[in-house]
Amino acid sequence: MRRGFPHIAAAALSCLLVVLVSLGMNVAAQVSPIERLVGMEQVLFGSIQEGAVVNRLEIIERLVFGKVGTGTLPERMEQCWNFVQGDRAGGMNLKFKLKAVQWSVFGSIVDRPIVPALDDAELRILGTGGSGSIGQRLDVLMSLTIPGGKPNVDYALLPKGALVKLAIESGLSSSKSRPGDAVRLVVMEDVVAEGRLVVPKGTVVMGRVLDNVRPTKTGVKARVDVEISTIEGMDSVPVTLGVDTAAIAANVAATVAASDSLRRFAVIGKDGGFLSPNPELELEAGTPLFLSVMQSAKVLGLTLQAAAAN
Repeated sequence: MRRGFPHIAAAALSCLLVVLVSLGMNVAAQVSPIERLVGMEQVLFGSIQEGAVVNRLEIIERLVFGKVGTGTLPERMEQCWNFVQGDRAGGMNLKFKLKAVQWSVFGSIVDRPIVPALDDAELRILGTGGSGSIGQRLDVLMSLTIPGGKPNVDYALLPKGALVKLAIESGLSSSKSRPGDAVRLVVMEDVVAEGRLVVPKGTVVMGRVLDNVRPTKTGVKARVDVEISTIEGMDSVPVTLGVDTAAIAANVAATVAASDSLRRFAVIGKDGGFLSPNPELELEAGTPLFLSVMQSAKVLGLTLQAAAAN
């Protein structure tokens, strides 16, 4: 089912807020308090909540602090936002802590909004749901799964040109895919830079089909054009993936080509050979796909044990 315009707009707003925070900009000067509230709801629940603004804010406050806050609505929203997104001066946000717990135990993450992902982690690790605020619940999990109860973190530069191996979970087909169809990619292998985990296995990147081309008897190859969103680093910093010469060379299961935009690319079908028609492009769910980091990114990463020991 395709997502409606309100959901797409809310997701775009959430991404905008993450970008502003990652750039160290004053979000309060850029967006209104209600836009900030919507952004938090997307991060925590994955969707916009219903009801009056005060009621929605109180739900978040009880969730993250265990009680209703004081002050004006903009002040209370700022307090919640800072707690959810963390301090950009080397601090971990809630998603980072949750990813660190998941990866430390399972070797990969479940890339979902914070509330359902935390519920899932507690059931898988503790066998039951936790109690208290989100911060308290994460502290319990970190004390059980991470030495000292606090991840060892530092910034690392994820360089332009680094390869990321993903799986096409949704599959692609020149005969069945249609413009607007959702494309879901999942990171198959951890991305490590400077001895730090910057994009964990299980991270999801969403995209959409822009166009599909059927093969012809005159030599036209099957093709599906795709546009993807940015992918989140450990600390929610957006990382741009696309196709360059390294990605073209690395792909075996699929043939890819760059497009007119960094996050757009084409997946191309095979040549039918002499006197044979070109076949349709049919990539099954799970087909591996290599993409490259198109712009260097500074990411707060989880220091791996081998690096920490040196």
